[in-house]
Amino acid sequence: MGYKITGAGMDRVSQLWRLRRRARRGALCMALFCMSMAVLYTLCAENSVPVTDAIFGERARTRAQPRTHSLVKVLRGGASKPIYVDLQKLPGVIPGDPRRPIPVLSSLNHSLETDHRDHRLRPKDRKPHGGFMSWLPRPLTRAIETLFGGRRKGELSGAGSDTEFFGPNGTLGEVWDDEMSSTMLGKRLRKVVQNYQAMNKYGVQFPDVGAAARHPKRSGPELLCQLKDTVSITTLTPEMEPFVRFPWATQLPPRHLSMDIGPFKTCAVVSSAGSMKNSGLGKEIDAHDAVVRFNAAPTTGFEKDVGSKTTIRLINSQVMASDDHRFLSSSLYSNGILVGWDPAPYSSDLNEWYNKTDYPIFLQYQRYRRLHPQQPFYILHPRVEWQLWNRIQENMAEPIQKNPPSSGLLGTVLMMSLCEVVHVYEFLPSRRKTELCHYYQRFIDAACTLGAYHPLLYEKNLVKRMNQGLDRDIYTHGRVSLPGFSSFNCTRGLPSAMH
Repeated sequence: MGYKITGAGMDRVSQLWRLRRRARRGALCMALFCMSMAVLYTLCAENSVPVTDAIFGERARTRAQPRTHSLVKVLRGGASKPIYVDLQKLPGVIPGDPRRPIPVLSSLNHSLETDHRDHRLRPKDRKPHGGFMSWLPRPLTRAIETLFGGRRKGELSGAGSDTEFFGPNGTLGEVWDDEMSSTMLGKRLRKVVQNYQAMNKYGVQFPDVGAAARHPKRSGPELLCQLKDTVSITTLTPEMEPFVRFPWATQLPPRHLSMDIGPFKTCAVVSSAGSMKNSGLGKEIDAHDAVVRFNAAPTTGFEKDVGSKTTIRLINSQVMASDDHRFLSSSLYSNGILVGWDPAPYSSDLNEWYNKTDYPIFLQYQRYRRLHPQQPFYILHPRVEWQLWNRIQENMAEPIQKNPPSSGLLGTVLMMSLCEVVHVYEFLPSRRKTELCHYYQRFIDAACTLGAYHPLLYEKNLVKRMNQGLDRDIYTHGRVSLPGFSSFNCTRGLPSAMH
């Protein structure tokens, strides 16, 4: 007779079998989970998306654009120690209720009426996924959306309206349309621009807004001559008032920038736009005699796309004052000639500006010069910014933001004063146009291309009109070709087209 298992023994065998089956299932699930996470980490690394962002749907933010309710360490005035300031008081952010900030370069905010706490779509507003996607858990569908489908509709630009500019059938088409206006923007950005147009932090008084609508449109050569005649690129020198009275003024260069460097034959203005990523333009950029870069834009690790040569680095006073950028210690700011700038009140003289800078540019300048006495370092005269702003407004049929032009346009005009030919890369977006703000960061917003604080949209209109290269060059390389001021004589006739 065979051995017969009793009822109690059978129960124990069944329980052991069930435990073993659960253990095998658990091991299989864990193995599948580990494999999924490994694949997810690999995909995230290739797409420069943090895993937590992919799973939980949160977009990465740049260090320069922290959350509106956080505090950032910034040097102010003549204080010997840094203090923490409310981000609502920084340039580019309209003061107001911190719980309802104006949506400037902020993926959390879609419109003025939307509270930042409600930035995620409600379940009933989310469109269900069909097919295989509908069977996947939400974290995995978020990851797939983030990695392969980009952002969810309406997450960054307000009901998806601004994405019209970036698709194959978008308003921009192949190249920038120099008739762009704020009325063509999506709802979110239109409200942002309108709010900045209504603000007047710098006391701008421009008597004839909209004059361009009543007069014939200026041609590109006419605009070039207007810039040459009315925008004077000047840097501060020790004999200027009030600096002549200050002992530290001996640290300022004794001569203007244009007297110390140049002239150059060919120059490259390299924007920090996200569309520089994967451009492969590095060798072309480095082939120029001089290259200008902006703020914290790096070259290390991005040489293939942006090159490695830096002749001039134009930096704003906010970058100089923020501890995040390590302006006093980072080697990034010891490569090339530094040119700093800070916006002054519209009609102020140097005395008023010295006591009313946006950020402590002079304090940081003195600290930097003590640490790096041999580094060439100039400060742009603030009247340059408003001379250039006047030219933009004169040639636009609607009011523009009453804020200084962007570093990109300032750097372009600066190089036009030093070079025979200037090539500007990705200031006008190419076929690589994207909502990625900077090629070296992961912050995404259409405002980086279309403008918010700076009158960027109108600056691009101006540059497009002055472009003497081919539209094809803009589409394929994001390259605009401009003549330097020394290459044409407006008294003998307008500059001819470049070939």
